[in-house]
Amino acid sequence: MKKRIEIRQDWKRGFGSAPTGIKNWVKWSLVGFVVYVAVRFVCAFVGGMAAFWGGWLPMLAVLAVVFFLIRAVWRILSAFLSLCVLALLILVLCVIRQNINHF
Repeated sequence: MKKRIEIRQDWKRGFGSAPTGIKNWVKWSLVGFVVYVAVRFVCAFVGGMAAFWGGWLPMLAVLAVVFFLIRAVWRILSAFLSLCVLALLILVLCVIRQNINHF
């Protein structure tokens, strides 16, 4: 029979007097449970993010395409407007020059 001091030391050590197989089983059961909970949490988080972004990503993609189309059209129109202003400036200069030569 164990003395009171040995029993108290066993309690302090946890599974000090338990066989090694039981200690390993308990330890790896706890590790397995923690890993299981962590994996479930990560899967739930990733699933939630996928559901969240599943609704937003197509809309963001469409908005990006629309934005780049508007930007491209704006650049084309601004280049065309610049050419029109340049042509109008050349036309005004020609008219002014023609009028100056007339007098």
